Amino acid sequence: MKIGHAAIDAVKAHGAEGYPHEICGILLGPRGGRTATEARRARNIVVERARDRYEIDPRDHIRIQKEADANGLDILGYYHSHPDHPAQASRFDTERAWAGYVYVIVSVANGEPVDANAFVADSDGGPFRPEPLETV
Repeated sequence: MKIGHAAIDAVKAHGAEGYPHEICGILLGPRGGRTATEARRARNIVVERARDRYEIDPRDHIRIQKEADANGLDILGYYHSHPDHPAQASRFDTERAWAGYVYVIVSVANGEPVDANAFVADSDGGPFRPEPLETV
């Protein structure tokens, strides 16, 4: 998976701003491609466990999908942060994964982004496998 500098910078900035809670969003790119050129913020609707859980607001998901369609883009994947934890997929993350999408996790320690990793699942619900993440 390739991700543009502006897109990964946006993910990291979102993670820092949302700290100490998990943030989430959607990665967009040109149709049929494998390069995420945009990171679109979504609202995390989890309230009680926002430090270690996320769920994208379905209304944001629909809105971003419509905007992507109108602009000739595809949803290539999703992103979220792990406040004060490594950028590694948790069991919760894996169980909720959809096949065919990349999942980028950014680790945010003390309000500063420190690392980002990508994962893909070959079938819904995992298991995840690491996906090389190349910034372009």
